[in-house]
Amino acid sequence: MAFLPLIDFWNKKSLILHFSLLGVKLRYKGTYLGFLWNVLEPLLTFLVLYIVFTSIRERTEDYGIYLLTGIMLYHVFVRGTQTGLASIRNNQHFLSSMNTRKEFYPIVAVGSITLTTIVEMSVFLALIPILQFTPTWTLILFPVTVVLMLVLVLGFSYFLSILSVYFRDIHPIWNVLVHALFFISPIFWFVDEVDGILLDILKFNPVGQIIELAHHLVIFGENPSGNDWMYTVTFVFGILFFGFFIFKKYEKRIVEDL
Repeated sequence: MAFLPLIDFWNKKSLILHFSLLGVKLRYKGTYLGFLWNVLEPLLTFLVLYIVFTSIRERTEDYGIYLLTGIMLYHVFVRGTQTGLASIRNNQHFLSSMNTRKEFYPIVAVGSITLTTIVEMSVFLALIPILQFTPTWTLILFPVTVVLMLVLVLGFSYFLSILSVYFRDIHPIWNVLVHALFFISPIFWFVDEVDGILLDILKFNPVGQIIELAHHLVIFGENPSGNDWMYTVTFVFGILFFGFFIFKKYEKRIVEDL
């Protein structure tokens, strides 16, 4: 069971929830708007990008909801991996004092992001009628893509958190990489509008794959093919188990190297 992430922690779900809520509170501590920033940040980003891209390209039907879908999922990944990356370093004072396995902390980091994502999804669903968009039944499958993104975040969090212990420059490097990820993922551009290197990169970009699955479900009103689902799910869970494997392999030296 030691190599099955999450399963061993089911009995500690109350503790995970407690620390996840604490993480949310600490994230917005000292700000005037507090938890509202969780909603305002992606909305303000959406507003700026919508104004920019609709002014430089022909406005297409339902482009607003298309853009918002991609931004929401992208923000889940960015906030989640940034929080997960720092999960070990930010809790180093607990590592020796609490009788908790080290993989507990990346799970708590993702738990905090899950709580804020639930609120963000509620706002997203509330904006659908405001943007005058009429969804189809496939919208009910949209949460599946959100869950896939959270699983992906957990996999990266395991890998990045252990990497940050031994390689402290990973934080600024990761910030650069996630900014680049915004432009190579189908957030503001459509897959059928591009070719060449962007499509080649998309094959190895799990964030872009999840966003594109969501676009099909939300915007195009169609359920992606079984092959598309299987490819993305396999890719995502492969990253989860790879990240967990690396974490377990190097976790023994965490305390002495912090």
